[in-house]
Amino acid sequence: MKPLHLVIALSASLLLPAQGGESMDEMWGGESVRAGAETDERTALFRDGKYGMFIHWGLYSHLGGQWKEQTFYGIGEWILNQMAIDRSEYMALAAQFNPVDFDATEIVRVAKEAGMKWIIITAKHHEGFAMFQSAHPFNIVDASPFGRDPMKELAEACREAGLGFGFYYSHNQDWTAPGGAGGPEHNDDGSPVTFDQYFEEKCYPQVVEICSNYGELAFVWFDTPGGMPARHVKALAEVVARNQPTAMLCSRIGHGMGDYVSLGDMEVPLRNRSGLWETCDTTNDSWSYAWYDQNWKSPREILHRLVSTVARGGTYLLNVGPDGKGRIPAMAADNLIQAGAWIKEHPGVIYGASPSPWGQAQPWGDVTRKGNTLHIVVFDWPSDQRVFLPGMRGNPSSAELIGHDGRRHALTIGKEGSWTVIEAAEAADASTTSAIASVIEMKFEEPPGIDQTSSIHPNIQSQLFCEFADVSAAAKRRIQWMEKFGEWKFAVQVSDWKPAGMAEWEVDVARAGDYHVSLTYKGEGRPVWSVTTSEGARIQNQQAATAVYHTYPIGVIRFEEPGKHKVSVSLVDGNASKSSLEAILFNPVN
Repeated sequence: MKPLHLVIALSASLLLPAQGGESMDEMWGGESVRAGAETDERTALFRDGKYGMFIHWGLYSHLGGQWKEQTFYGIGEWILNQMAIDRSEYMALAAQFNPVDFDATEIVRVAKEAGMKWIIITAKHHEGFAMFQSAHPFNIVDASPFGRDPMKELAEACREAGLGFGFYYSHNQDWTAPGGAGGPEHNDDGSPVTFDQYFEEKCYPQVVEICSNYGELAFVWFDTPGGMPARHVKALAEVVARNQPTAMLCSRIGHGMGDYVSLGDMEVPLRNRSGLWETCDTTNDSWSYAWYDQNWKSPREILHRLVSTVARGGTYLLNVGPDGKGRIPAMAADNLIQAGAWIKEHPGVIYGASPSPWGQAQPWGDVTRKGNTLHIVVFDWPSDQRVFLPGMRGNPSSAELIGHDGRRHALTIGKEGSWTVIEAAEAADASTTSAIASVIEMKFEEPPGIDQTSSIHPNIQSQLFCEFADVSAAAKRRIQWMEKFGEWKFAVQVSDWKPAGMAEWEVDVARAGDYHVSLTYKGEGRPVWSVTTSEGARIQNQQAATAVYHTYPIGVIRFEEPGKHKVSVSLVDGNASKSSLEAILFNPVN
């Protein structure tokens, strides 16, 4: 899953420096899962529910991203590791941790109002502090003045509300337990310690506890297996199977023993994926509470990422980080609930929905399918309020815009060449369209055939990603990086250009005419790029380059005829090893 090899890797948590040449794939757990998992009846909640709440909450929440008046501007749950806080000093913080405002019923209310179908919470993160009653003394009941088991309260509240419940457990990393990955290398008495000791004395017994003392679990979400021996992973999988036979395991348990794939943190893929998989994401930048992090995703952004995940065939797990008092930050809760109100108006877009038959997003939004109905979700209306659908074979029986009040407004369906066009100008006014996103239901007698060729729309900017390009004499790779610690970015890009290097797309152009062309790339200096079409049109230009991806205008190119064309991009001059192309954009001149 992760072809890139980096020194540091992370998940909804991060990883330790890789040892023994382990790849990101191996450290994160990879994409392999056990055979037959997809057809189990127990997958129904995950497969059809599509949307769950993730909660990162622990002793680190008490610090909130700050240690001794110094702020750590990275994901808050890594503060112990990244600020090199003394282990004993950190553990002593438990005596101050008293989340008196924790209210399991309120958290469940927010999740339900948000439209989520389950909650997964950190029972123990890499810091080693157990947020549940445990025989190991470093836990919230025995080591803090709170003296309650919040996990028991939350499990019961979820059951009463009809939500699934699950635990996150860091099985490999433990920074305060001797022998745990990243933890002390000696016992407190100075004697040497092994990972086996940590596993036998803390990890395995605690997994038995969480699988035995909290009723039925829908998920056990292990994380960052790294170089954990397969025998230990197998033992944990067997504990879960024995005590929680209906619980699902994500791929981050390691060694192919999961039931579904968990992609990289914050990763929403551009292309449809098969099988059972999830994207785990967070409502701001940090997973756990950080006092300074107010970069909240808006209701629109939450829904856009949720719809995009479902449209690619996946499930969305969205995180909140309660503060040291146990409260979900107010803006995070408000934005989730606003997004949930939209979901209540359009449940068929999300629950039980199948991925888009186009295999990728469209410039105006995205599509999910349920039976013979396409849910066309418009986030950005074209200026003429005409929604173009490329390469669709089959005649829809109806298209209706769903208004705020639930009323349906019939729309006219037309054709322009091989494209299907929904005429929404008369119906799409302020009373029927949503400020977040509008939904058009298009029905068919039988599912339509779709030509998945990339497309250039005539009335809205179209973006063609290198994910969908054919590449020659250059390298097409998926890369990932952190823009600040724990904030992951992903791109499928083309680099290492040879003299005849080229990225080429087959495109379906709806309408002949002139289009502004821009390229998204990064690099050094002032590279010169050339864009050509199969009709012989060519533009070439020099622009600056930066260390991060940026979109630069290149020029105007003309398509003389509508229909199928080839479009190619080449690097004519510049640093071939540093020039990294991510996408080409076409914006109609008129």
